[in-house]
Amino acid sequence: MPALLAIIFFVLSSILLQDALRAEEITATPNRPGVADPADVTQKGVVELEYGWERAFRSSEFRSRSAASGLLRFGLTEDFELRLGIDNYVTQRSDDPEGRRSGVGDTTPGFKYRLTKGDGIWPTLAFSYEVKMPTASRKKGLGSGRADHNLFFLASKDLLGLEWDFNYQLGWIGKEEKKSFDDSHLWALSLSRPLFGPVGISGEIYGGPRVNRQTPGFTGTDWALTYTVTPRVIFDAGVDIGLTSAARDITYFAGITVALVDLYRRLGLKE
Repeated sequence: MPALLAIIFFVLSSILLQDALRAEEITATPNRPGVADPADVTQKGVVELEYGWERAFRSSEFRSRSAASGLLRFGLTEDFELRLGIDNYVTQRSDDPEGRRSGVGDTTPGFKYRLTKGDGIWPTLAFSYEVKMPTASRKKGLGSGRADHNLFFLASKDLLGLEWDFNYQLGWIGKEEKKSFDDSHLWALSLSRPLFGPVGISGEIYGGPRVNRQTPGFTGTDWALTYTVTPRVIFDAGVDIGLTSAARDITYFAGITVALVDLYRRLGLKE
């Protein structure tokens, strides 16, 4: 099942990607590159793809880890988007005798709903929900083998020449070998702005308190550059640095956001 989802994901993305470079009537709404998502949603009828790679070093769970993951989004209505995230490939090295372990990661379907559009002094507000389906191998240590549920509250605002995004995440994390859940909390505050020409810059600080005995509290920060090829195609690259001992020491990442196609217009459902 995980492999089939990954194949469908790649095939659909490949078919639609060629259309993304032809016209400029739609624009991308990136959730990358940081932890915090913007409160805005994908345009109505638009299929949008985000895909990225990361390489992390030194955490409590592994010595090194690489992952290729994607997020497919669809603007069902003006204020409501459907989301499907897939960790297509994960490989990590730890200190145990088995060394490196690789495989498909977890799958996270969900949605985002925009409550208000920013107007005057008021920010744009939204909430989203996702469930982590445990498609990663627990035996290999790539996943917990339990479903997680996450509810997000999002706010975005343009202020002082910067774009601000704030997220609060309330999670219910499935305990391994038990039917109960641990509560988790995560906050993230990001800012971004154009730097020069098509180049932009973003910075962020994020963290959360202790979840359980095995998962202590942590704080981290990330910084990235973005390059807007067209309004539909945006590249990013950056670094994430742990600010506390429980966070990953350092993570390098890069990715792309593409507004693939206006599906409603393609199907004749728009004027």
